[in-house]
Amino acid sequence: MGERKLIDINFLVVDEENPRFEAVSTEDDALFSILEDQSLASGNKILNLAQDIASNGLNASELLVVSPIEGTNTYRVREGNRRVTAIKLALQSSLVPSPFKNLTEQFSNLKTAMEQHRLVECYVSDNEEEIGRLLVLRHGGESEGVGTVKWNSAQRARFSQKGNQQSARAISLVENLHKLRGLDNILAIAANIPATNLGRLISTPEVRQALNIEVSGSSAHYLGGRDGLLLAVLEKVKREGVAPIYSKTDRIRLIEETARRVGSGNPEQPLFLPDKSIEVVDETENESRGDESSRASRAGTASLVELENDFHQSDSHGEIIAPRRKPVSRINHDAMFGQILRPKGRMSNDVYRAIEWIDQQYLRNPEDLSHLLPILGFSLRLLMETTAREYYESIGTDQGESAFKSFMKDVAKPAIKVKIDAVEQNDMALASEWIDGKFSFEALFHKWAHGIISVDRPSLVRQSKLVALIINEVWT
Repeated sequence: MGERKLIDINFLVVDEENPRFEAVSTEDDALFSILEDQSLASGNKILNLAQDIASNGLNASELLVVSPIEGTNTYRVREGNRRVTAIKLALQSSLVPSPFKNLTEQFSNLKTAMEQHRLVECYVSDNEEEIGRLLVLRHGGESEGVGTVKWNSAQRARFSQKGNQQSARAISLVENLHKLRGLDNILAIAANIPATNLGRLISTPEVRQALNIEVSGSSAHYLGGRDGLLLAVLEKVKREGVAPIYSKTDRIRLIEETARRVGSGNPEQPLFLPDKSIEVVDETENESRGDESSRASRAGTASLVELENDFHQSDSHGEIIAPRRKPVSRINHDAMFGQILRPKGRMSNDVYRAIEWIDQQYLRNPEDLSHLLPILGFSLRLLMETTAREYYESIGTDQGESAFKSFMKDVAKPAIKVKIDAVEQNDMALASEWIDGKFSFEALFHKWAHGIISVDRPSLVRQSKLVALIINEVWT
């Protein structure tokens, strides 16, 4: 058995054979590999970890595991390399590898606070079999209960006590399904859907009516009679995540299409099928949209819903058989974006495909279709705003009306700066001007969206290529 020991950070050596990356020959190379592995579009996980350690100390529930290096007074870190890297770089920012020099100042700012954490409690062992067992327990999965058993989304929501009413209703629905039905297929699927997604699904009254779900406050109950429809809807949400339930229109469409495919399950109880002209308002956002930009966004989104119907194929009986979601494949050097994009969010993908389609119509007859240029200018802003909202949705953050500004400043700019610094491209002129503050990308979008300045084709194409760069780096 090993022993517990307080060790100064200077005597801890980052493992050159850390399983997180391919084996390297020096500790400097190991530091680089860890920073590279932990890179984020908006920063680096190691920097985030260092900031947390500086403020709160190390996680007392997880000891570092180290082994003595023969013939020296140093120890190789076998478990806890990220934590050791975070502390080392904060205490000695000169160790930050050159490709990540943009992080040096932020690490350096943590030095004073990190001094109190330089003595690290470690479990010291020279027994490889024991060390291997400890690593498997930590990283080898649940192993039928022997290893770490992670909480599911419902358990995390209960613990956090920060869940909103939507998440509370989702948890309540699952718990009541268990009480009412025991372990059946519906419960098995529902319990494995994140509470945020299940709550989003049942946030819409039309969906609840169709699925025969009753809510009161933070509780939700399934009243029965729609088993086949409910199971099919839950299976799709579990399989595809938030995409088919992103907006209110998406949720209602999901119910309609699933009901046509599997039936409602209870012909005596009519299934509510809302009018196709229903306003596109996502009640999960609960945002105040009073300015002109927001009204324009709503109008643009509504028109895209109508446009999306043109992208569906129908059989001879008029039934929808599959949405065509592939982007237009023909690329002209004068076309928008200059490449094929694949945004990973459903709505951003829809906006992108609509822009591509409108742009191709323009290219066929530029003289007669010049009125499409302002529409394309506005649509670029809509694409970035939609991407911003989807990005923050994916990380569980609600930025409200500031989503676009926050995304451009805190996510897009840092990602593009890392891209420029890493590949040392001198031909990314527009991106460089934007990063350096010589060109206001956001201001131009605002002026186009509000018709303050006219939209010319060369500027439109130029800005769209910067949009493409951002999406490729952050949201593909």
